[in-house]
Amino acid sequence: MASSAEAIEERTQRRFALPAADSIAWLYVLIGSLAVIHLSMMLGRSINWDEFWGYSQVEQVARGEFVQPLQTIQTRVFSWWLPQLPGNSIDHILIARGFMAACLVIASYAIFLSAEKFSDRRTALIAVAAYLGTGFVLQHGTAFRADPILAACLASAFAIAARSRFDFKSIVAFGALVGFAAMVSIKVVLWAPAFTGLALLRWEEERFAKGYVVRWIGATAVAAAVFAMLYLLHVAGMPTERATDSAARILDNSAGRMFGIANGVQLAMIGKAIFTGLPLFTLALLAPFVVLKSGRTRTRKLALMAIWSVVLVPIFYHNSYAYFYVFLLPAVAIVSVVAVPVVLRRYGSAVVLGTIAIAAMLVWAVDPRGVTERQQVLVDGVHETFGEPVAYFDCCGMIAEFEKANNFRTSWGTETYLANGIPQMRDAMLERPVPLLLDNKREFGPAIRGEKTPTILPEDAAALRETYVPLWGDIYVAGKRIDSGAITSWNVRVPGTYRAEGVLRIGGRMIEDGDTISLKRGEIAVSNSSDRPARLVWGEETNVPPFAPPNELYWTGF
Repeated sequence: MASSAEAIEERTQRRFALPAADSIAWLYVLIGSLAVIHLSMMLGRSINWDEFWGYSQVEQVARGEFVQPLQTIQTRVFSWWLPQLPGNSIDHILIARGFMAACLVIASYAIFLSAEKFSDRRTALIAVAAYLGTGFVLQHGTAFRADPILAACLASAFAIAARSRFDFKSIVAFGALVGFAAMVSIKVVLWAPAFTGLALLRWEEERFAKGYVVRWIGATAVAAAVFAMLYLLHVAGMPTERATDSAARILDNSAGRMFGIANGVQLAMIGKAIFTGLPLFTLALLAPFVVLKSGRTRTRKLALMAIWSVVLVPIFYHNSYAYFYVFLLPAVAIVSVVAVPVVLRRYGSAVVLGTIAIAAMLVWAVDPRGVTERQQVLVDGVHETFGEPVAYFDCCGMIAEFEKANNFRTSWGTETYLANGIPQMRDAMLERPVPLLLDNKREFGPAIRGEKTPTILPEDAAALRETYVPLWGDIYVAGKRIDSGAITSWNVRVPGTYRAEGVLRIGGRMIEDGDTISLKRGEIAVSNSSDRPARLVWGEETNVPPFAPPNELYWTGF
């Protein structure tokens, strides 16, 4: 009886015992935990200005409006279904993030397949975990941007070339992925060293057969053909001259402004990338030493170093912001597997996996919460104010259902605007009524108050100051404040129906509080003989939202 009881107890202990420290089960637990963190980030992290801008382009395509022909092909995919769903722009962006999460899964699996070629299953899974646990990937891996799509396409193309015989089907699949990715963003060229290194490595494996070189030439031709076909389909229906000029301008600006050596933005982002992704960057730092000291052939060493060289791209690529690392790091993770066995022998599996987990948890713990809710309040406030879409000025296209009338005011967009010297917002008001100004970057308010605004041209600042009045929080509407006893001339830049708040005389006509008047463009005389300030506010039914405006910034940056 005793022996039977002991046997049962032993079986029970085995059943409920934790896996050994070096068991691969812990890797699956870690990757599963990282997936949960990514899901939390996807649903709870603030929406960034690039995401608002990207979705505003989706709405433009859905309305049949012009968008730049390059780097916007993905808008076609989303325009077929996303704008038709219930909810506003924030709701739709959160839904679209689910698509980006699928791209992240695809990229991760492609990293695993490629990394396994250079190592084994266990080591390849560590590379995947290191990628998923990197701070910038946690923050932006499911963001509604081009980068997760690019990561999925390019990492998949890399895996196809690494693991297949590169036969006809593989060549077509590779070319289609790269060609589509090039239409998503021209920065696919930054993966060129990785693909070059892989081609050299595989060429050695094929005993330097001339036919293998022809296969890569064919794959490049397929990519070019897919790119050309998608471009022609995308620009069909667009004004030919305008589309050509837009594409040429993008290529010219990219060539002239996208590269430089270690400017402040790059260095700051590189530092933060390393700090928040120390496990992966430690492996990346060790990788070249491991490769060069190994017994690999000279060709293989050169090939692996070419793949590794993409880690140097942020030093000279101007737009190396946080989201960029989602696109770049799959290649880094793949080649970094060569350093994993060295680290495992020195520190053990528990330390390596624990470090990845701790680094990821720290990023997740300090990421701000509740920002999306404040963004939702602002968007709801705009829809409460305007029952129908109107043209508007803002930073980033936050109200995608409305027509944005000024440029995308990122740092690059603002630099271009200032360099051109054209008062874009003043001129836009001459083309169509722009009754809404949304100060969601907190730069228009100072201009309206007469403060110095180095990011806005003086002519535009003057036009904004003379045209808009505050309504609710960061919502400004076309209108005019007239102080008690004042007589003034007002240049009406936004024609339409205005509502009086107070008693005013306009061109000899007395307007009582709450009355409306239709105004055309041009100068009008306005006077206020009452003992309190009064104003005109655009819109017969421009409502002040019945809830409090958010009083903090609407995103946390990078």
